[in-house]
Amino acid sequence: MASHDQPSPTVEGEGGGGTLAHVLRDRADAHPDRTLVSFPDAEVSYGELYRRARAMAKGLIAAGLRPGGHVAILMPNTPTYTVLMFAIHLAGGVAVPINARFRRRELRYVLVHSDVEVLVTTDRVDEHADFTSLVAAALPELVGHSGTGDLSLADAPRLRRILLDGEKEVGFAQPLSWLAEAGAGVADAAVDGALAQRRAEDIALLLYTSGTTANPKGCLITHDALLRSWSAYADLVDMREGEAMWTPCPFFHVGGIGVTVAALVKGATMMSMGYFDPEDALKHIEQRRAEHLFPAFPPLTLGLLRTPSYDAERLGFVRTVLNVAPAETQGMIEGVLPQGAVLLTDFGMTEGAGMVTATPLDCPDEDRLGRNGDPLPGIDVRIADPDSPETVLPADTPGEIQFRGINAFRAYYKDPATTEATILDGGWVRTGDLGSMNDRGSLLFLGRIKDMLKVGGENVTPLEVEAHLSTHPAVQLVQVVGRPSEKYGEEPVAFVQLADGTSATEEELIAFCHGEMASYKVPREVRFVTEWPMSATKIQKFRLRKLLDA
Repeated sequence: MASHDQPSPTVEGEGGGGTLAHVLRDRADAHPDRTLVSFPDAEVSYGELYRRARAMAKGLIAAGLRPGGHVAILMPNTPTYTVLMFAIHLAGGVAVPINARFRRRELRYVLVHSDVEVLVTTDRVDEHADFTSLVAAALPELVGHSGTGDLSLADAPRLRRILLDGEKEVGFAQPLSWLAEAGAGVADAAVDGALAQRRAEDIALLLYTSGTTANPKGCLITHDALLRSWSAYADLVDMREGEAMWTPCPFFHVGGIGVTVAALVKGATMMSMGYFDPEDALKHIEQRRAEHLFPAFPPLTLGLLRTPSYDAERLGFVRTVLNVAPAETQGMIEGVLPQGAVLLTDFGMTEGAGMVTATPLDCPDEDRLGRNGDPLPGIDVRIADPDSPETVLPADTPGEIQFRGINAFRAYYKDPATTEATILDGGWVRTGDLGSMNDRGSLLFLGRIKDMLKVGGENVTPLEVEAHLSTHPAVQLVQVVGRPSEKYGEEPVAFVQLADGTSATEEELIAFCHGEMASYKVPREVRFVTEWPMSATKIQKFRLRKLLDA
């Protein structure tokens, strides 16, 4: 077992009950004119965001929201999204960020299962995603609905109101401006009273993991878990008051939410964008001189670093970059980063409020580039036998990664059986991920346990094959899955997306693996793709396996 020997972090200046809303209130009082949210075309200061969030919070209270009530957001990243998140918390509610990639079945499940009382969506990206039509398809009772009163749906009886950030006239939705209008008659004391009832240990988010073969699971995450874990990350990268951290991660993902929290606790700026455009991202990063970059995933990191206008010398102000990838990919990325920028990685998950481990700035290069870091302060990590989850394994022995501590989620919403199977005695959370820890307490992530291949009796970690193929100059992104084989039981197949302006054949990529790894690890087939089946930020391998059956 490994744990960080420093005390768990605290958030100074929390005030009140120590929720996200309390921290925003204190930061807005301390530096109202400093920018909290920065987009390429808009910025919002701490003071302005607090004022707007309070006005929306009054509207939510007018709509009947009470402390602990659930409010869903189905939108891409916008400054308004951040205002809404804090409005919900100021009103004492629980935010339910919905994955904008969910389709009809998944959306219907979440809207019904989560007991949301208010849903906020948008029509501002209809050319890319028509959310109002999606909502209508998920809840057919809405079709033909007209009027401004509360909804009354048999399928979603708790859902009373749908609000639209946009211009369309939709019978079942009212304009988002209704919140401010309805809240005009609500006294300030109502917001203060709702906020006074909330404490750090209360639930801040009901955040759904992406379903694979089952329905999404709703993780109940407290204010304390978010504030303390992301404060720990902000400390780890030495984020300072007034600095900026850029992320393209969606706000319905714990990474996007976490960067906002990290900026908040430090009195810093969170930078983001509505959709990832590497050229616009580079301009924004250079203009605001972001000291910390949090692209997190190789498609985003490499998209930024491989865009034609990228010039490392022009980004000399960048101090840290976080990307989660195997050692070979990390080494390639570090080679093109600005001089002085430190490349970090982590291991995290929704159930851990974001990060579980991360690489310290001063750790040895072999750990910083080749492993997934040390437990953050206040978090313990151990490796256990997947078939006997209470049995702890010795150093350098692969097994299931388990953690406990300040970041652990409370439970799965309305799913006590899965909660009991996941949270063990002593608070240990089973991750379903394979890894090992060395004698220095540094974690090595080896992939999902269920993704491990058994080829001719030999264990094959897809991550190892993916890591090698990702170093080929023509490969933008690669995923390896198993296909049933009469001879070997299972055999590896690689799905590959080529980088723009490059070419490679199946034979060339297979030959690239021969001589570099054992023959049973070499992909038997390469399939080229241009699009990936995605959850929030991860490729859904179970859907790739289904393609092999087609």
